[in-house]
Amino acid sequence: MLGPVTRSSANASSTYEQQGSTAAHHMSSPGPQETPKPDVHPSSSMTSTTEPIASPTPLTKAVVMGRLSNEDVDWVTRDLPGWQHYIYTVDLEPNITISPTGFRTPINKGREAMPYLTYIIDHYNKLSDVNVFIHAHRNGYPAAWHNDAKDYDAVTMLAELQLPFVQEQGYANLRCRAIPGCPDEIQPWREPFDQNRDTEHIYPDVYGIFFNQTFDQYRDEIAVVGTQCCAQFAVSREQIQKHSRSEYMRWRQYVIETEHSDAVIGRVLEYMWHIIFGRSAVHCEEVVKCWCDVFGRCDVRGFRFGGG
Repeated sequence: MLGPVTRSSANASSTYEQQGSTAAHHMSSPGPQETPKPDVHPSSSMTSTTEPIASPTPLTKAVVMGRLSNEDVDWVTRDLPGWQHYIYTVDLEPNITISPTGFRTPINKGREAMPYLTYIIDHYNKLSDVNVFIHAHRNGYPAAWHNDAKDYDAVTMLAELQLPFVQEQGYANLRCRAIPGCPDEIQPWREPFDQNRDTEHIYPDVYGIFFNQTFDQYRDEIAVVGTQCCAQFAVSREQIQKHSRSEYMRWRQYVIETEHSDAVIGRVLEYMWHIIFGRSAVHCEEVVKCWCDVFGRCDVRGFRFGGG
């Protein structure tokens, strides 16, 4: 058993279905902010004189997500050819041993963190070159407002994803727009204290447990934490394997055992993935550069930005 968390906790019985949302957006709600207004995205037809990073051999690629039993994810196998698919059903009863998608989580808790960690644990020694972690809804506003692509379409987003860039850099957030998340979404020692920011209140405790650090060690490291929302990202095999499988198992067990609510512990992880995968506490890339590097949308001069 892991040691107790010392700050405020909440009921741990809440699930993916809380807050009236479907299996993934659910998990990465903007928190204190309302859902952002619709974005205007640059067209995928925009061109650049910058040559894409060359890859000598095709990279293997996997898409990973969690879904509710009543959620239609047929689009993944139909519209993402060439990808390996790892779709974890999160809400099966314990006595059901066979998942309709072939994969299940041990418990429905922690929002996207549970299927993400379970995939890494289950496939640690046979990961793809590039592993993409996304939510289950394909497109549309507001359900898929966080997908950084035309019509908020996850298929377009993954078609544009620059796999060699991910392989070279190790990690890429799949949202480039700064809001919500940047530059300072998490401020554990915010003044004045905001009682409604439960994620901030427990973030230091979880960080200390995950990274085996004392308060004195992490006090300055995480005075401010910021990155683009919403727990959708791509990671190379090498970057994932910089942590041992036993570490991922320990983190998942913490999520299972913690008294913190499903929503709160899931949101803590939303703002910790980038640190887990080698980035600094504040990792906020400039939007136009991010679009170019991550999605190959490099010629955006004169583009009218909308939403966040």
